[in-house]
Amino acid sequence: RHHKFICRSRAIIFTQELQRNLSSEMCPPAAHGSKDLQARRRLGATKLDKRSTPALMKDSIYQSTVSMGGTHKNNDNNGPLFIINLSPQFLVLTLSLATVFAFSVGTMSRLILFPNAVMKPSSYLNAPIASPMMMDNLVDKVTKDGNNNSNNDAIRNLPSPTVSEGKEVPFTTFTTKLFHAEGALTSSTIHLDRSDAAVPGENEDDNVIDADELHLPAGQHLLVDVKNVDAAFLNSEVRLAEAMLELVNESKLTLLSYHCHALVPIGVSCAGVLLESHVAFHTWPDKGVIAMDLFTCGAGLLIPVLPMIKELFGIPTYDAFGVQMSEPEMVWSHKLRGFREGFSPNYKKHENPLEQDVSQYHLSRHGLDTKEKLLSAKTDFQHVDIYEEIDPRYVSQASVEKSLSQPEKILFLDGVQQSSRYGDAAYHEALVHPAMLAHPNPKRVAIIGGGEGATLREVLKHKTVEGVKMVEIDGELVGLCREHLAEWSDCSDVEGCDADSCFDDSRANVTFEDAFGWFTDSYGKEDDIEEELFDVIIMDALDPDQFVEIVGNLYKDNKFVDALFNGLTEDGVFVIQLGEADHSTDPGDDMGQSQDVRDMKNGLESVGFESMHLYEEGHSHFLAPWSYLVCFKDSELRANWYKTSAEIEIELHQRLHRTRSGKPALSSFDGPTMLSYQFPHRNVEIVYCRREDRPWECNHLMGINPEWSSIPLSHTEARKSTVGDFAGRGLFAATDISADSRIDMGNSVTAFQILPSSWSVIESIFALTESDEQYDYVRDEISSVHTFADGYGFYDVKLVSA
Repeated sequence: RHHKFICRSRAIIFTQELQRNLSSEMCPPAAHGSKDLQARRRLGATKLDKRSTPALMKDSIYQSTVSMGGTHKNNDNNGPLFIINLSPQFLVLTLSLATVFAFSVGTMSRLILFPNAVMKPSSYLNAPIASPMMMDNLVDKVTKDGNNNSNNDAIRNLPSPTVSEGKEVPFTTFTTKLFHAEGALTSSTIHLDRSDAAVPGENEDDNVIDADELHLPAGQHLLVDVKNVDAAFLNSEVRLAEAMLELVNESKLTLLSYHCHALVPIGVSCAGVLLESHVAFHTWPDKGVIAMDLFTCGAGLLIPVLPMIKELFGIPTYDAFGVQMSEPEMVWSHKLRGFREGFSPNYKKHENPLEQDVSQYHLSRHGLDTKEKLLSAKTDFQHVDIYEEIDPRYVSQASVEKSLSQPEKILFLDGVQQSSRYGDAAYHEALVHPAMLAHPNPKRVAIIGGGEGATLREVLKHKTVEGVKMVEIDGELVGLCREHLAEWSDCSDVEGCDADSCFDDSRANVTFEDAFGWFTDSYGKEDDIEEELFDVIIMDALDPDQFVEIVGNLYKDNKFVDALFNGLTEDGVFVIQLGEADHSTDPGDDMGQSQDVRDMKNGLESVGFESMHLYEEGHSHFLAPWSYLVCFKDSELRANWYKTSAEIEIELHQRLHRTRSGKPALSSFDGPTMLSYQFPHRNVEIVYCRREDRPWECNHLMGINPEWSSIPLSHTEARKSTVGDFAGRGLFAATDISADSRIDMGNSVTAFQILPSSWSVIESIFALTESDEQYDYVRDEISSVHTFADGYGFYDVKLVSA
């Protein structure tokens, strides 16, 4: 095939010799010089001239036409024509060389100007975008220190995520949309390297997923903030990405892809898509702060990765001399998200510790200055967690650093808070000392539970105690508490103790067995008791909870209650903690979560205790007042319960051992505190009267009803009884009074109370005046009070809980 190319060119200087040579050599006369051919040539030249610009046609001194496979003679007006023959092979080779040259130049330019644009074979759809201006916009704080790593990182490659060897990763699709913004220096998206991933379904036997590992509509959310972090690290996309990948890999998670932006003027934002959910963070290099967000819907716990997060992202700052300037500080919070019950087979909320107090009131709080896990262990009976925290509302970071105070330390069993450093004294002193003081001379004491050792510590402070039997089912718990909560069982400062640890005191007998079984075997049959009886029994077991298996029969079985009653002396005292106190909005205890408390109360009442008293302590650091119940086999002990504040102080001074350090023996309990225990809170009455079968006293003994019939005092008379010579005096009806009538309701509110100790003093003085005439004036003053109280008052009323 022949291709004709007609070319017109301009020359600056051509000699006549050059023109003649070209005309003779390149354009010889045509073999056929017919007029028709010349006309066609002129027509072609004319067409060519029309395509040329006027200036070009006017100024041209040399024009030519190039053709392949043909000969043409230059017309007379436009100068000589010449012909060049080019082969197709030459054209292909020329175009190929030009393409290779252009590609090479472009590639080298891109390598020099945009290094992040290089895509690794292991990456999929990586989409880097960069700008040369990034070197000029970094904050002086980072660059002036000589830490130019952040600048260099911007021109290096980000690492690619990998999958754990043999781990099965399902096939996924990727969709993205990028928006160019002035605030971003770079934008990079890196995808998972699947070369080590197992083929889905290949190892079905090795990848069996149990119910707990199913991806439910639920997850864990971990929020972490770290300050005092190195600025150069926080401004480096590469270093941050490497730390994120290491965290993901060590946490056994799978990072499908991640996307990072270097920001203007400084800072980095990254977001990663996990197979399990997502991870993201943002940095403020000039402030030394990074904020991280990690959410997973897998079965693996996130809390154990916290030390790794601090290690990888808490890079300290050093001055010019290599001295660390400040320690990185981390605050965090952990929450459960979504729904589990109803979606996971056999899932029970009460069996997950993270659904309890440890999550709701501790792990989820982001404002704590310090939140450190000291222990997380599983015994044969329960899960044990011990955390240390600094709550700025109560303890400041500065005071702890200056040793003016200590961080709070909290014990959780199966996620439920049991004790704390700052609530320990209030809780255990309220449990032990009211019951111990109610007994005139407690020598033998039994403790059910109390694995921390604090209840034992308080009992051993009493001088009268000769022996303590402690029955705890979980021996591993006692060992963990001795190691990590040693201050709870510290008796080194008590003068009457002969060991540093209360567990090692010669008066203590600690056994690890089921308290239910031991008491029912030892005291189940009243006529077959071989063990020595106790003066006081203290029950410091888990809170009454119908869902906790090891609590079980402690609160439900009447055999156990009978054994407790049989195990006490005739003037014995039993005390138990009942958990969170009643709220005014609680339902009746027969239809709410307090059914176990109701069962225990009913059992204690029916077994034979003559007097029962409910009281509360609001300073145990349980975020709610705590309730206790004390029961007396002999109602005469009520006199000790209602002693005055001064009498309580005297009793404490006489009964308790002194401390070797000279500090007070008690930190919370005293006489005025005991006064607050003597009468139950109003909420107890409110919840009691909300029972489905409303008690009769709630209808007849609660206040004054205007519709009730009120009989005035004029319809009554006080006189001596005619029933017998020794019947005494009384109040009798002077007229007929209808049934269910009330007597003088309006004035009945003026009634007054004489405390048992005060009445004892009055009786003693009255007896003294009867034997000695010189005290006649005293007898005259007090005889009316004595006669009125003895004749018309209630001298021996037994308050028994319904």
